[in-house]
Amino acid sequence: MSRQNDQSIKTRSIANRINRVWFFRTLRNFLLVDILLVAFMLILWCHISTDAPLGTHQNRSLSWDTTLPFFQRIPTLTYTFTDADNTLQTITNTAFLEVTQYGLMGLFGVEILVLCFQYISGKRTAQRLMWPLEKMAITTQQLTQEKLDPQMLHQLEDALATTSPLSPNDQLRTGNKELQGLEKAINDLLTRMHNAYREQNRFVSDASHELRTPIAVIQGYADMLSRWGKEDKTVLDEGITAIKSEAEHMNRLVEQLLFLARGDSGKNKPVFTQIDLTAVIKEVYEEYQMITPDRRWRFVGDMPVFTTGDAGLIKQTARILTDNAIKYTGKDDSITLSAKVKNGVPCFEVQDNGIGIKQEDLAHIFDRFFRSDTSRTRATGGNGLGLSIAKWIVDRHNGYFDIVSREDFGTRFTVMLPQQPLTSDKEDA
Repeated sequence: MSRQNDQSIKTRSIANRINRVWFFRTLRNFLLVDILLVAFMLILWCHISTDAPLGTHQNRSLSWDTTLPFFQRIPTLTYTFTDADNTLQTITNTAFLEVTQYGLMGLFGVEILVLCFQYISGKRTAQRLMWPLEKMAITTQQLTQEKLDPQMLHQLEDALATTSPLSPNDQLRTGNKELQGLEKAINDLLTRMHNAYREQNRFVSDASHELRTPIAVIQGYADMLSRWGKEDKTVLDEGITAIKSEAEHMNRLVEQLLFLARGDSGKNKPVFTQIDLTAVIKEVYEEYQMITPDRRWRFVGDMPVFTTGDAGLIKQTARILTDNAIKYTGKDDSITLSAKVKNGVPCFEVQDNGIGIKQEDLAHIFDRFFRSDTSRTRATGGNGLGLSIAKWIVDRHNGYFDIVSREDFGTRFTVMLPQQPLTSDKEDA
């Protein structure tokens, strides 16, 4: 027992070291990207602030108000240089720099969020995935006590020496049938670690990609405003509208990332009460009937349908599915919301007659940042997190989805919500 406890401590220590390596590697990459982004912003600002080429500037310098807190200094940046006529020029552009500052602060905030998510979830994942290695080590100790053939141990040692944990396709092979159980334990561990970190890195990469677009758009319109916005009211209105829209998109994305991060770390705890699904879905129906009158709305639900759940989260799921139905249907198309009991299970449905979902995409629609129709813009296609949030909510209710979809005929999402007992254990789940 003492040896097993010692091995458990060693395994947790190894898992923590692995997690720290990935954490600091991600932090280093973020810092490098941030430095390059700030440098690009400064060069771009200096370039657009004057009509003269950068090569003609002499005695160039940047300065700001050092009496202010660090993140409040950016709008006070001043670019000073001597032009070709040997005249000292001083350039400021508070509006552009303020927009850039808010963009950078938003980016830094999301990076911190992603790092926290990676550290917390990575630590738990590494410890869980290291369990086969701990079991393997205990088995190895037992095998050693049984005085195995030295040749067999040499084979295992040579195979371990040639196996790289960084290669996704590399697996342990000793060629000895008596070590096949040990091989399988190690290979299963390597496979699960590679899959977990691949998903984690994909999430970080996708989040960074989604944020890069609104920041680029904000920066582009800020450039346009700095050049022509003061004289041209049309340009000014267009720029302000676009910047506001992108800021709202970035805010929605950050809120969705925060929701998923809190959910993965166990901080989003549903509050379970008895609810009437018919009343909840009818509220959603009435909301969308008012705000989106260009669809033909229909509600089906004459009788109360009772279940236990978090009314706010279930309504959020219904809204996500309804938003998707709106995005993938045209004007005057039909969208039906309903609540009923199906096969003895309370459920609600959102059905449309839109473009449908490709069969090969059905297995991936709940993946984070996945979009079935990649040709759609962010304005009409969302950012690919809505269904991931809906899946998280339904999973927490021990529910499941029943999806029927055909291309060019439409899609029906049925959310099955089995009746759950109201217990404190359930609320803490």
